[in-house]
Amino acid sequence: MKKVAFLVFFVVCVLALTACDRTEKRVVSVAESFLSAYYSADYVQAASCCTPGFAGIVSRGDALQLVPDEIAQKMKEAVSKTSFSIVSVEVDKETGTASVRYELRVPALEKPVAKWLSLQLEGRTAAVNGIK
Repeated sequence: MKKVAFLVFFVVCVLALTACDRTEKRVVSVAESFLSAYYSADYVQAASCCTPGFAGIVSRGDALQLVPDEIAQKMKEAVSKTSFSIVSVEVDKETGTASVRYELRVPALEKPVAKWLSLQLEGRTAAVNGIK
């Protein structure tokens, strides 16, 4: 009887760990997609990774179309030289949120800048809902 109880407990633990791992992978995937698009000045693509409310804010970056071509090109070049790396991911299933800490490397700065993304989790989806 003890062996059966232990086996059931073990299987439940493994399934719980696997579910957490999948959620974290999904969060990282969305965060990387968002950051890649955002830091290459593809604000339409970046907005597609966001909650509806935050997508409106991000897509305002697409207002570069209103800036003269020469200035818009220089802005895009500056942004494209920026790189990032994800440092940590925290998932809070109780609140349905995740926080992604990443480092932003800008050529003009000596040290990376610590930044955070917040994501909203709903079912099997994750969407960026803030950047700090």
